[in-house]
Amino acid sequence: MISFCSNLDPRAKSRGKSGTRPKPPAGQGFQRHKIVEEFAELDRIIDNYLPDIRRHNRLRRLILDWYPGLAADEGIKVAGINADVWISARDKVRSVTPAGKARLFRLWGRDEFLAKAEVYMKNLPDPEDRAQLYTAQNSTGPRHLHVMSKAKAAEPAA
Repeated sequence: MISFCSNLDPRAKSRGKSGTRPKPPAGQGFQRHKIVEEFAELDRIIDNYLPDIRRHNRLRRLILDWYPGLAADEGIKVAGINADVWISARDKVRSVTPAGKARLFRLWGRDEFLAKAEVYMKNLPDPEDRAQLYTAQNSTGPRHLHVMSKAKAAEPAA
C-alpha cells in the first residue's frame, strides 16, 4: 500500500509567502511524477475507448427503439447470432405528486417547504437565466484534470 503524505491532501490549506503550495520533500517529487505519468497514460487509454463507448450507446438506443410499445414492467430478450440481449423492465422511480406537495406545504409550512423544495433549471422561464433573476452562480463545481503532452526537445542532427 502506498502512503501519501499530507501535501497530496486536497484539503490541506498551507500556503507559502508567495501564495503557492510549499515544495514537496525530496523523495515525494519523484512519487508525484510517477502518479502524473500514470494518470496521463490512463487518460490516453480512456481516450482510445471513447469511440467504442459512443458506438455502444448508439447501438443501445437503436435496440431500445425497436420496442417503443414495450410495457414498463415487461422485459424482452432480443436474439443475436452469438449472444442475446435482455431488455429489462423499467426501474421504479418515486416522485412527489402535486397533491403530495400540497400536503407537505400544509405539514411543513411555507418557509420550511420552500427551503426543502427543489426547482430544476429546465423548469425556469428562461433555463439559461442570463440575467440571474432566479439563480446564483458560484465556482463551487468539480475541478477537471486535462493532460497536456510536453513538447519533446529537438534532438541535434547527427
